Amino acid sequence: MPKWPLGIGLVVLILGLALPVLYIHYGLERSSVWLVPIYAVSFVTYFFLFRKTDFTIYQLLAIAVIIRLLLFFGAPALSDDYFRFVWDGQLWGGGVNPYVSTPAELVDSYPTYDSLYSQLNSPNYHSTYPPLSQYIFALPVSLGIQDTYLSMTIIRGVLFWVEIGIMFLLFQLTRRVWSVLLYAFNPLVILELTGNLHFEGVVVFCLLLAYWLYQSQQWKSAAFTLSLGILAKLTPLMYLPLLVKKIGIKKAVWSYVLIGGCLVLWSIPLIDQDILQGLGTGLDLFFRKFEFNAGLFFLVRYLGFWVKGYDVVQTAGPMLSLVALGLILVYALSKVDKGTNWAKAFTVVLSIQLLFATTVHPWYVIPLVALSGLTGYLFPVVWSGLVFLSYTGYSSSGYTHPMFWIGVEYLMVWSLALFELIKDKPLLKNV
Repeated sequence: MPKWPLGIGLVVLILGLALPVLYIHYGLERSSVWLVPIYAVSFVTYFFLFRKTDFTIYQLLAIAVIIRLLLFFGAPALSDDYFRFVWDGQLWGGGVNPYVSTPAELVDSYPTYDSLYSQLNSPNYHSTYPPLSQYIFALPVSLGIQDTYLSMTIIRGVLFWVEIGIMFLLFQLTRRVWSVLLYAFNPLVILELTGNLHFEGVVVFCLLLAYWLYQSQQWKSAAFTLSLGILAKLTPLMYLPLLVKKIGIKKAVWSYVLIGGCLVLWSIPLIDQDILQGLGTGLDLFFRKFEFNAGLFFLVRYLGFWVKGYDVVQTAGPMLSLVALGLILVYALSKVDKGTNWAKAFTVVLSIQLLFATTVHPWYVIPLVALSGLTGYLFPVVWSGLVFLSYTGYSSSGYTHPMFWIGVEYLMVWSLALFELIKDKPLLKNV
């Protein structure tokens, strides 16, 4: 890899990455026509910065930390999900289980939450955030904080330290500075985790820690760590079939028992029949109603309009999920063995899930970016740039799927992904 000269060149690269990110965070709405072009400036600069190899790990961490700390003074610019985080946390802090009822069903009984309720993007849906996330949401209330901005800042602080942990794990797993740099300076990662407060960071941390523990033959601790990832966001459930061939049937079965026990124990304060029904209703709505930046699903949806004359999300969404599950099981049971690289297996499974998903928000790609520091696959990094094209659908009047740009995104990303995965030729080593 070529080395860039120290001094002014390094300063220009860092500013070229950081200033667009900060401008997006503090100066733009997601409906702005300037959002994608400004992000593109940051992403192109990131690519050149990634090629720089004469960082020390301490310089790397210092720069990455400073950029993230500069995001602490503003609310998320590209997402309003954090209002639901604060809402759920305040409910639980007030003795009300956030899973039992929808915000619309509760608002009349809790008029003090009116101002927060007006900011929610899905007031008629039950909460779909698992227990560990709910514990983090409730942390500000446990500290006596009710203010929305301060609550958001505390949640951001938790995610900030999670990101520090991710950088540490990446370096411990690879001993390569570029692997840490690839994650730490990625503008999508910076904006969507510490910036917009998405919990993919918790999933990535748990996934990398489990990887480390499995590498160290500590499968019980690894299973416990995976359970924490599931309790933060349900997506790590899809990795469980990998255990059968990787660690053997006996250990896999005991891992499932351990994970199941942890899920139950952590969920006891929140679980009863009504809660399970409410959580199930919320997840069912997610698969049957929500659609965003989907690749294969939008093709199926187009065919559905042509054949049926209406949006087939209610039937196609669950069916595609079942197909994805089937492919994951086939891969885990026929293509994975004890010698398979954990990071590659995680990458394949998540790629299958995202290909068949009805909703692919930009931050869903972040675990793939972190894993690319271990695998050397280039397509997740390319996707972290192109996925921002999905924001072109926002306008002052709402959201319209930008089908042309989504087509460009998926055509480019999956052409590269299939080449790297099928040929097993990671391209980052050649960048």
